[in-house]
Amino acid sequence: MKIKVPLATLQLLVGAFAVVGGLLMMTGNMGLQQDWLEKTPFTDWTIPGLALLLLPGLGELLAAAAVLSRWRYARFLAVFSGLGLVGWILVQLLWMQIFHPVLHPLVGSIGVAIAVLGWFLPPNSPRRTSDSAALKGFDLA
Repeated sequence: MKIKVPLATLQLLVGAFAVVGGLLMMTGNMGLQQDWLEKTPFTDWTIPGLALLLLPGLGELLAAAAVLSRWRYARFLAVFSGLGLVGWILVQLLWMQIFHPVLHPLVGSIGVAIAVLGWFLPPNSPRRTSDSAALKGFDLA
């Protein structure tokens, strides 16, 4: 079953939207209500925006790069990034105590999908012939 393309596509979309969202939050151009931060330790959206940019944003983009390059730890990163996305939503819900009826279930479901697809990614899929295999037959001593 080909799962690399749908997995990487989800990761790239989530990562790109999170980077853009993080930048918009940090610059104050996202139009988020200030009262949503009342139950958090934050006074503005700068730190949450930076966290969004770095954790789900760059995290998903790096995990997608690992999947596309067939890095040996791509499976682990994919599962971890998907579960991290679910964790991100849970922290939002617990901290802000505000539920968005579309965004939270959608992003949480995408996180589960990324984790499941990552789980079914072939373990330790080789990226290319290793140096030792390429040099097999050559006596280097």
